[in-house]
Amino acid sequence: GASLMNPALFRALWRAKHWRDRDVLSALRQVEANEWLSADELAAMSWEKQQRLVAHAYANSPYYRKKYDASGIQPNDLKHPEDFSRLPVLTKEEVRNNLDGMVAQGLPASRIVPRFTGGSTGVPTKVYHDTAADNTIWAIYMRTVGRWGIRLGDKTAHIWGLGPLNQEYLYDRQSWWHRALKNYVLLDAFEMSQAKMEGFARLLRRFRPQLLIGYTSAVTAFADYLEDSGGAGFQPHAIWLTAEITLDFQKERVERVFGAPVYDQYGSVEAHYYAAQCERREGLHIEADIRTVEVVDEAGSPLPPGETGQIVMTDLLNYAAPLIRYRNEDIGSLIARPCSCGRGLPLMDKVTGRISDMFTLNDGSKVHGERFTHFFKYKLTDVETFQVHQTAIDKAVVRVVPTESCDRDTF
Repeated sequence: GASLMNPALFRALWRAKHWRDRDVLSALRQVEANEWLSADELAAMSWEKQQRLVAHAYANSPYYRKKYDASGIQPNDLKHPEDFSRLPVLTKEEVRNNLDGMVAQGLPASRIVPRFTGGSTGVPTKVYHDTAADNTIWAIYMRTVGRWGIRLGDKTAHIWGLGPLNQEYLYDRQSWWHRALKNYVLLDAFEMSQAKMEGFARLLRRFRPQLLIGYTSAVTAFADYLEDSGGAGFQPHAIWLTAEITLDFQKERVERVFGAPVYDQYGSVEAHYYAAQCERREGLHIEADIRTVEVVDEAGSPLPPGETGQIVMTDLLNYAAPLIRYRNEDIGSLIARPCSCGRGLPLMDKVTGRISDMFTLNDGSKVHGERFTHFFKYKLTDVETFQVHQTAIDKAVVRVVPTESCDRDTF
């Protein structure tokens, strides 16, 4: 409501706070300029960053040196952009088994931050992020939502899973003052009973977010609830469905109930922000200035646009524990044509593999599939892979392949 900070005031205060911190502002200016470069200019930028990252990994990361030596390829062998795809693919299993050897030697410990993936494919993984990339990652977020007409300081509501990093933002733990300062609320996607969703609706009708972000199936479940209880009562400017595949019926229902366009964005915990739609929604623009996204066959060789294959991603920013040609076990395809918006960033189609769904309980309440991936991701030393299969309204079968080091008595 009116008690929240005016977005223009928010922006003015934010700029005043950061006027000496030129890195944040210059990162934003840089990435906003990058997306309007030509496709050729962006390809040249990517190639330069790929070469630099591979040379760094070979020189400083024991695992990459061993891996590339074994495959008979050295950084000096990368003479042309197409040579990049000669590098061997990195699998999730390799990351799980060799992460410490992937860490670049000689970097300060403050640059190396652990992150845990839930493992939507059933295989939880730990990676390290490079804090030197933080400003650029934040700028990419602003670039993404900026395409949808969202500006810094616009009110944002997030329907998301709770973890140690975000619990203090939960709406019923947030003070009025905190909410007013941040223009942000977090709603727990892991507990979506009728009573909880009624509380969400009351809050959001007062808060009136311009941007609504959430797990696809959680936002769809909330839309179903709202439709059954007389409509949304608020209208965001944009809706961002993420963390799983959005099916056409879900997109149509969410757009109908909220009266706002749904935008598709693709990323992962291993490396946020691979690609996102712009206002034209003709495909997802690959964030080619910070990521390389390839679609490959079983042997790791690139497939032409239009052909569906395995996604292989390179994080061009992570010098702490590089992810070079990392196969994340998602399925997708590239798009050859440019977008009519005029941005030079290449296009990919929406990802067609990786589905977390909602589990429906006896009382009609919903449990998001990510709840299980969150549970297992903190059990990395015990769990090789897992599957949760709801076989009836009151029954789910959990299958776990334990690691060799798993203590089965205490698990």
